[in-house]
Amino acid sequence: MSNLSWIPRLPISRLLIGCALLYGCEHAHPVSEKLATPAAPIVKVAVMSDGRIIIDGRQVTIELVRDEFKKLAERNGRVWYYREAPEREPPPQAKEVMQAIIESRLPVRLSSRPDYSDSIAPGGQPTLK
Repeated sequence: MSNLSWIPRLPISRLLIGCALLYGCEHAHPVSEKLATPAAPIVKVAVMSDGRIIIDGRQVTIELVRDEFKKLAERNGRVWYYREAPEREPPPQAKEVMQAIIESRLPVRLSSRPDYSDSIAPGGQPTLK
């Protein structure tokens, strides 16, 4: 596991925005939603406040997340990411998931809603689809 001690005081929302800007962030808009094809799959990831990781509705381990992201990167896919209770300190699993996204060099769309009906704009404000 990589050492993430350099970010302990950085709010996770800023970390997520920074990662998205560095490694590819998709700002949701109707055109990009219509362009999703089987060749560009989407994996929906939720990290719950108790540390559970949910991918496309099923609970998984961080090892399975890494495997899924590796396969997703091979198919030029993208990640939609949601974290429960973003106003609180994130569980360690949130940082591990973000690290897996970075390592897989996947584009990520951040959402403040569990149904992924919005996305977080570069300024940190949610925008509706």
